Amino acid sequence: MKNKLILSLAVFLMACFSIQAQQITPEYVDSVVKKSIEPLISSNSKFALVGYTGISFAISKNQSSFTNLVFDPILLWQPHPSILVETELETELDGSNTNIGLGYADVSYIVNKYLSVRAGKFLAPWGIFQDRLHPGWINKLPTLPVGTGEDPYGIGPMNEIGIDLRGGIPLGSASMNYSIYLSNNAQLNTDPTDPTTQGNLMYGNINASNKNKTIGGRIGFLPFANSSLEIGGSFRNGKVGDKSTVYKNIGAQQYALDLSYNNQLDFIGGAFDVKAQWNFENIDKAAYVDPTDSTGNTTYTFDNKRNSMFAQAAYRPTMSQSKFLKKTELVFRYAGLNPANNPYGPAKIQQYTYGIDYWFNWRTVIKAAWQSQKDNNLFIVQVAVGF
Repeated sequence: MKNKLILSLAVFLMACFSIQAQQITPEYVDSVVKKSIEPLISSNSKFALVGYTGISFAISKNQSSFTNLVFDPILLWQPHPSILVETELETELDGSNTNIGLGYADVSYIVNKYLSVRAGKFLAPWGIFQDRLHPGWINKLPTLPVGTGEDPYGIGPMNEIGIDLRGGIPLGSASMNYSIYLSNNAQLNTDPTDPTTQGNLMYGNINASNKNKTIGGRIGFLPFANSSLEIGGSFRNGKVGDKSTVYKNIGAQQYALDLSYNNQLDFIGGAFDVKAQWNFENIDKAAYVDPTDSTGNTTYTFDNKRNSMFAQAAYRPTMSQSKFLKKTELVFRYAGLNPANNPYGPAKIQQYTYGIDYWFNWRTVIKAAWQSQKDNNLFIVQVAVGF
C-alpha cells in the first residue's frame, strides 16, 4: 500500500508539472489528471479548492486600461494525515491570449509538530513578501514594490525548485520558525542584446545551469506571546554561471532582513500593521560583452552589488462605531532600488504608494492607490477575492 501511494503521488506531480507543456482540454483532464487522482481518493483523503482572483483598472499619463485579470486556483490534497500536496495554477490574460503557468507544486511530509519536509516547486522562503504577501487579496496595495517579486531588477526568487526542511519551535512565551532548503541555481544574465539586465539573475529555471546547488533559508523570531511581532533573516548562496561558459565559477550571495508587526492598539482605536523587507545581493565580478562593439571582442566589468527595500504601514479603525470606517484601511508604502553600477542599467528608483482599501469581508477587498515614481505615476483600482 505504501509503495502504491508513493507511486500515485509521483504520477500526480508529473501531471501537475506537465500542465505547462500541454494544451489544457477536457480530454487532457480526463485522461491524465483525473486518472492520476482517482486511485488515491479514499475515505481518509481530504481535498480543498482555494485560491484568488482579481482585476485592476490602471490610469497612467499615456493610457488607461483594464489589466491584471487573474484566476489562480490552489489545489490542496491530504491523502494521508502526514502528507500534504499543494498546487497553484496561475491563469492570466496577456493581450488576447490566456497564459497558464505552474505557480508551485510540492509535497510535504509532516515528520512531527516541529518539522516538515517539502519537495517540488514551492514559494521561496525569502523574506516575507514572496511567501506571504504577494496574492492580490493579501497584498494591501494593488501593485508590487519595486525590487521584489517578478520585477526584472528584483532581488530574490518567487519560487524555488528543490527540497526544504521547515517548522516552528516554542521558546517559552516566544517562538521561532525556520526553513532551510537546497534548490536549483539562479542563472546569470549575460546576453549583450539586453544590456540593461546584464549581470542580473533569472529565476524559475527548471533545468539547473550549474552542477552545484543553491543553499538558502530563513529564520524568524517572534518575541511576544501574542505573535504580534516577527523579525526575520534570509540568505541564499550558490553558483549562477552556466557550466558550459567562462562564467561557470561566478557565485551570488543574497541576504534579506524582514519585519512584521500586526496588533490592535487601544490608544489609536484600531489595527496597526507594519511590513518591511531589505534585500541585498552581491554577485562576483565578471566580464560582459560590450553591446556597443559589434565584433563582440570588447568587454566591460562593474561592481555588481545591489539592494532594495520596502516599508509599509496600514491603519484600520476596527474599534470605530461606524460600520463603514471599520471596514476601511489606509495604507502607505515606500519602496526603493539601488541598482548595481552597470553603465547600461537603470538609475536609482524610489516609489511612493498611497492607498485606501474597503474590506467587504476578510477575503474580498476593493483597493484604490496612487503610485508616484519618477516619470511613471499611476492611479490604479483593484478588486481582489480570495476563495
